[in-house]
Amino acid sequence: MPDSIDFSVSDNSIKIDRHLYCSEDGTFQASLNPWEKGVIEEELKNGAVCWLRNLDRKKWSLEIPYEVGGVITSMFPDLVVVRADVQGYIFDILEPHDPSRKDNYPKAVGLAKFAEKHWDKFGRIQLIRQKKGLDGREHFYRLDMAKVAVRNKVRGITSNEELDRIFDTDAERED
Repeated sequence: MPDSIDFSVSDNSIKIDRHLYCSEDGTFQASLNPWEKGVIEEELKNGAVCWLRNLDRKKWSLEIPYEVGGVITSMFPDLVVVRADVQGYIFDILEPHDPSRKDNYPKAVGLAKFAEKHWDKFGRIQLIRQKKGLDGREHFYRLDMAKVAVRNKVRGITSNEELDRIFDTDAERED
């Protein structure tokens, strides 16, 4: 990672703690959608050491290939979160993603294929959705492609409906 990153601060930006690149006051100012903000808050509450807002198409960005209609394109997962355990730091790739988008299942397949090749370098590699739980409240549900059983199911899907079913059976909450 570089010593610093170029990052635009818009009028609707908010300050959040523990970004990998903090300002002098210990915060990072960014424009986040409600899902990104909610996932970061959940991660920080669960003990994350720090996090990175992974921007599109920067020299320092994490880029993962996926295929749409036979054409390889790039996704830039929204968040990289760093946790710690007794063995050191663990790096997680988190992609909060709206299920109504057409690229939902191709991105899921891309994450599963990436996880197949790089499972040993990351902790969690998750596609995340927000939906109502049995308690009637909104929660984040996570499909973790670092788990062999999940990525094996996801790699073969060809529709958003199939991905929806996998979310119904395999997604987990971490709140």
